[in-house]
Amino acid sequence: MANSTLLSSIVSNLTLSTSQSWADLCIIQLNSSGYDWTHGLVDANGRSITTLTPDTWGITLRTCYDYCDSIPYAKDFDFQSFSASMTNYFLPWLALTAQLPFETGDLWSNTMSFCLAVGSPAFVTYSLVITILNRYWVRKRFGGLQSKAHSLSIRQRYRGYEDRIRAVQYLLQEAQQVPLRASQEKGWLSSLIVIPKNDEWWEHLESRLNSTRRGVTASLVAQMALASVTYLFTVITSLVGSLGDQATGLQIASGSLWIWLIPVIIGWITVGTQYSHRTIDIALRSELAERALEPPIPVTSGSIIKYSARQDQQGLVVRSGLSPQPSRVQTVVGALDTPDPAHLEVPKWCGADVEGDDKRKGPIYNYARLFTWWQLATTMDRALWNTLENVGKGTKCDTTPGSSTQAWDDQDPPSNLEGDILGTARYCGLHTAPIHAYPRWSAMPPEVYRRILSASLWALFLQWGTTGASIMIAYLTPTVGLGCRSGSYLLYGIGGTLVWFFLLLSQLLSHEIMLRYQKEHILNPSMDFRLRHDPQKPDPNAYERGRTHSALCAAAVVFRYTGKAIAIANTLWLIISSLLEFIGGYDNCWCEGNAGRMGRNPWIVLFKDAQDLKLAASPAWGGGLFMTLGVCAVAIAFFVSGSVQGKE
Repeated sequence: MANSTLLSSIVSNLTLSTSQSWADLCIIQLNSSGYDWTHGLVDANGRSITTLTPDTWGITLRTCYDYCDSIPYAKDFDFQSFSASMTNYFLPWLALTAQLPFETGDLWSNTMSFCLAVGSPAFVTYSLVITILNRYWVRKRFGGLQSKAHSLSIRQRYRGYEDRIRAVQYLLQEAQQVPLRASQEKGWLSSLIVIPKNDEWWEHLESRLNSTRRGVTASLVAQMALASVTYLFTVITSLVGSLGDQATGLQIASGSLWIWLIPVIIGWITVGTQYSHRTIDIALRSELAERALEPPIPVTSGSIIKYSARQDQQGLVVRSGLSPQPSRVQTVVGALDTPDPAHLEVPKWCGADVEGDDKRKGPIYNYARLFTWWQLATTMDRALWNTLENVGKGTKCDTTPGSSTQAWDDQDPPSNLEGDILGTARYCGLHTAPIHAYPRWSAMPPEVYRRILSASLWALFLQWGTTGASIMIAYLTPTVGLGCRSGSYLLYGIGGTLVWFFLLLSQLLSHEIMLRYQKEHILNPSMDFRLRHDPQKPDPNAYERGRTHSALCAAAVVFRYTGKAIAIANTLWLIISSLLEFIGGYDNCWCEGNAGRMGRNPWIVLFKDAQDLKLAASPAWGGGLFMTLGVCAVAIAFFVSGSVQGKE
């Protein structure tokens, strides 16, 4: 039977209240519907009891369905509570997403970048960590080159080469957000590396890239401070004044899903990006550079030999796909012209690119350029090292192979490094190793694969460190169990992890696909991949994908599109689930009772307020907040320290 005094007190307080929650409306509904107060009541452990006492916590799910399932959502909607929740837990985070790295070049690509980041914190973290580790490798590797260039033997012969190495390092650091290719077409790359007259070109390139670098802006500081301070003040206020209140705890859990934005944005700002997708291409094309000429070298008036000419450089270009290879005949005669790049356009699979996201501009796609970027960086590293070795030994750039080495001219140092395209290529070592865009699997050292592993671990750490905290708070807030809220957060975490996994797998497959195309191009530089194989009219320059190659193309495309589709769905789900929390969309019998998890005895908390729930809520709230703030602090420390070391 019911304790009439207790029941009257509960109903009286609810009737006088100006703001009624769904639980309040359910109690009123029970009292006005002739409910038998001897059935369907439960204690703190969900055990059935037969009377309403101070130890009564709620009702069974079956009772809720019978009496409270028809309460309309609009009836318990409180606009004041909704606006406060939106202002404190949602809008600051949504505004902060404007500071995510986009710079892709068009509206759709920027929208896709937004969905990839918000829909998968693991993915955007993975791409960020790959960028940080690449910068760290460049700093460490090129630090050795600069130390060698600073040695007395080299400074006496070529004082400005240290500045050129620094400019190359800066280009490699900044160019991760675009597909950058090196080419020895017409001797361009060796000319950029060896010829002293290009000192000014490198100096201006570094200056232009530095001027277009995205820095810390007032809007960034304001948005970051707004989101962080609002979240912390709201959480502190909730812990002090509303500890135990179910609605407040679940709103904290919902807001904590976004907190990964702070370390990720800080990481991208400290690692550095260009403010536009075109700045690198513009910087490379803004000035003419000196190119070594093909033999025979013309002799001008006064017996002056001119080895180079100023032209639009083509040694470093922003483009995706394969690097054109010179044919043997062209190389023999000295002309390093290459086939038309249009011949290297790889056929699509069902209208979709098989190259993967390597061709897409924007920092968020840096993950897809790990292998091609490493290939470019090591190519530049070897060429610079070979040049330093020759300068250190006092070796001149000879134009005739096999000729006796001439003495170094200390009176005119720049003249020692002048030569035709064959001489400059030999001087920096580019005459023996053709330049490829895609490195073989076996050619990459274990360090490259360790970057993938390290970035993956950090991605999962941040994804589940923040999402897991939200799940913990929602799961352990009475009634304990996996319900609508904790289940939706779990789905978000799983979806974000799948996005990262599918896109990473797709890129590995795309690399294997492009390796096969590259192999065919090396065997036949004149091959035109646009030509279709015709059994009636065989063409030696046509190529047809085999079964395995076609299967790889299909798998790469399917995984990539699946990952991006999940990212879009996950982004929408995160926004919708947050709104559902704030408008009372989860206020129903199924969600309040965690019906999907509690087995045969699900129940709903009705008769306990925040003061009663404080003891049960303290461990869950405190543990969840400690976990998410700790994870963010560790991530920020790593991102900042790694980025700063990459700039030293």
